[in-house]
Amino acid sequence: MQGWLKKAALLTVAVCLASGLYAVRKAPYSSSRIFWDRNTEKVLFSSGCYARAIQLQDGRVMVVAASGGGISVCYSSNYGETWTSPELIIHQPDSLPYHVPDLIQLTDGTIVVGFNPRPVEPYSENRRFGIRAVRSTDRGETWSDVIFIYDAQHTFGDGCWEPSFLELPSGELQCYFANENDFTSSREQCISMCRSFDKGLTWGSPVRVSFRPGGRDGMPVPLLTANGEIVVIIEDNGWPGRPVDRATTVRCLLADNWSSVVGADSPNRSVIFANEADLQYSSSAPYLRHLVTGETVASWQGDHGDRLGLTPDAYGMFVAVGDADARNFKGITAPFHLSRSQHSLWNSVATLGDGSVIALGSVAEVGEGDAVHMVKGRPMKRFEADYGTPVVDASVSGTEWMHERTQQIILGQVTGNRTTAYFLYDDHGLYFAARVIDRDIFTDKVDNDGVFLSLDMLNASDTYPQAGMYRFFFNVDGTLELKYGENNRWHEATSTDGVNYQVSLKSFYYDVEVAIPWQMLGRETVPTPEDVMRVNIEVRNRMEGAIETEKITDTEARESWTWMEFRVNEAPEGAGIGSLAVDKELNVYVSDRVLHISSPDDMAECALYTYDGKLIGRMENAGRNLQWYLPSLQGGILSVVKANGQRVSRKF
Repeated sequence: MQGWLKKAALLTVAVCLASGLYAVRKAPYSSSRIFWDRNTEKVLFSSGCYARAIQLQDGRVMVVAASGGGISVCYSSNYGETWTSPELIIHQPDSLPYHVPDLIQLTDGTIVVGFNPRPVEPYSENRRFGIRAVRSTDRGETWSDVIFIYDAQHTFGDGCWEPSFLELPSGELQCYFANENDFTSSREQCISMCRSFDKGLTWGSPVRVSFRPGGRDGMPVPLLTANGEIVVIIEDNGWPGRPVDRATTVRCLLADNWSSVVGADSPNRSVIFANEADLQYSSSAPYLRHLVTGETVASWQGDHGDRLGLTPDAYGMFVAVGDADARNFKGITAPFHLSRSQHSLWNSVATLGDGSVIALGSVAEVGEGDAVHMVKGRPMKRFEADYGTPVVDASVSGTEWMHERTQQIILGQVTGNRTTAYFLYDDHGLYFAARVIDRDIFTDKVDNDGVFLSLDMLNASDTYPQAGMYRFFFNVDGTLELKYGENNRWHEATSTDGVNYQVSLKSFYYDVEVAIPWQMLGRETVPTPEDVMRVNIEVRNRMEGAIETEKITDTEARESWTWMEFRVNEAPEGAGIGSLAVDKELNVYVSDRVLHISSPDDMAECALYTYDGKLIGRMENAGRNLQWYLPSLQGGILSVVKANGQRVSRKF
């Protein structure tokens, strides 16, 4: 008998493996993902390229770009909402264009802007490819004369390129750049670095940082990690398997400070991507910065469009989040929504004090002049629901949805349809709302437009649907679909009774709003802030002859380990049914279809809701005694606001 059971168990496992239905709990996805907001996109320079940004010590955001006949800057004093007009700080001479500026503010407040003179034909030996800088010690009001850092040859194939700065804790200032000067008889290129010990006034001779024989290490951007490593992101075209640029890091310990060169086979050289699938794509012109979360963020230009469901013909800008050591980058997103004929080149990222990220890129139709665009995003590790009871009336315009933590989710980089989504909760259920900007809404097809909401109430963190997992589809035609997870599959729910779903269609957008009782989600008690759940959101956009799906990056519809962590925030004191112990004298009962309410204190407001959150009615200045005739209601929720501001709720 035992042998038969063992064989049966093995057979069951084999069938599950063969059918692809072998559930595996995985460690939940824990990295930040960046949500970009198309409404924040602005043009900072009407023409230009190689834009770079930092937030200064005085709070202003400073952007520098090759624009306007030299190097220009602009500033924002409100985290990128508005910007000053471009100001030319370095005028380029004839036949010697200035490119690839970079900037840094030193610990003492000095601002250093570097740039790259690039002579044009006809070449002459008195005009060389070089690295230069200017300094400001008065917050950018005035700038020094041009400071020499390095010169390469005067011809295009033997130049130097793309300066970028790093200040060490000792005060040493480093300038990294790509260097062909050492390889005048080949097309090879290395990464070099010059040092300054007087805040950028004078510079020493270059040392070699990295070199791949036969390759072209290029476009370096350095970073100092919390664990004491100097990490430089570069483009490396020498990795076996595909002769394209791949974003790569080279690194050394701060204590070593480039005492040896990082070669082709060094363990200190690695491609940045955590997922093997991303190695097949091109990722050139990379950039690297810290996030306020302690993680790192990288950008590049490349052909990852297919990976995200985009199909541009030209290179776009892409961004990914890495760990604190600038490794394992994933969560790839596209900050700009580009048409098939547009590109975004020579990009960069910067992090701001409000926790946001800004992306900068030279965006244009292919073959036309570039303009420098900016867009903001926000890195998030989890979604939250504040305590509140909204009126479920298919409108997200009310103040109940508009407080700071409610609007957390912003999607729209794939479809171009901006979606905002929101959560609230109370003792009776979970509330969800979304507004989708869509000028072509389909309501009469099999696969209409609409929003998917998936919940993993038990944090199963599985590779297949399990108990405690739910998947709602809010169809714009007003119908609701619900599936629940069990034994590795989604199953159709036979009833959605108790869920209050409302939808409103306008000429260029639609709102969905829903109240879901906790009992329908398998909970007899309200979740606490300590309860970990997971959530996923997708938006289906139907077009003529095609369907697009906007989703949170790196999520899979059935794999809850990839979904966002989800928690409720602490309810305010006195909120909810649990306030009974606080206010024992509030008396609520029903007799002959009349709801009787009496309170020892004046009641400023009484509101009645169904269990699924639909408002029945509201009375103000109710005094201390109220009788409410309810001819057809079987029960619901009473919410009372006392004259002293205390809020209490009761089931009846």
